[in-house]
Amino acid sequence: MPVPEVRQLVELGLVEAIATGVDARLGPLTRAPQYGITGAGRSRARREPLPQVLLVPCSMGKAEVPAAPAAEMYVGPYHVAARKAAAAAAADGSAQVLTLSAKFGLLRDEDRILHYDLRAGQSGTVSPHVLARQAHFLGVSAAQVTVFAGRSYADLAATTWPALERPLKGLGIGQQLAFFADLYRPSRRSGIPRP
Repeated sequence: MPVPEVRQLVELGLVEAIATGVDARLGPLTRAPQYGITGAGRSRARREPLPQVLLVPCSMGKAEVPAAPAAEMYVGPYHVAARKAAAAAAADGSAQVLTLSAKFGLLRDEDRILHYDLRAGQSGTVSPHVLARQAHFLGVSAAQVTVFAGRSYADLAATTWPALERPLKGLGIGQQLAFFADLYRPSRRSGIPRP
């Protein structure tokens, strides 16, 4: 955490410095100060709304390049429809859209990736441990998550977020695509509820 942000949190009484380990011969075991959340910080954290995340799956259809940002690499029609729907659902800025890659895990649009061929559930799929670490790094490990993907990707995401929302559960592929179209073309409402 950058120092100005830590200072601000200390001034607000939300975190406090905690003792670091000291070795008699070597001195402090870390040069970085460590902080713990205070009672006031816990209380405030309980009142804060959880971040909202919309997950879209990667796709087998990829750009014909060796490497590219995630937003440019995935060109399959299901991914494109899911991404358009997620972007429409998050247009007010209330949610972050991430791609769930079978190989690389959680991706932001700007994350550069290599071309690959892998689907969720196949040997080599990103591990639940890696997904959990990525979620922590991205600050979304406690997020409210909605997954705009089929069962294999939803099941993979559920290893990190067991209570995630699955609006496509039980829908056939045509119904899933209609769900997406209802989000990015609201004039076409088909009666499927929005997330």
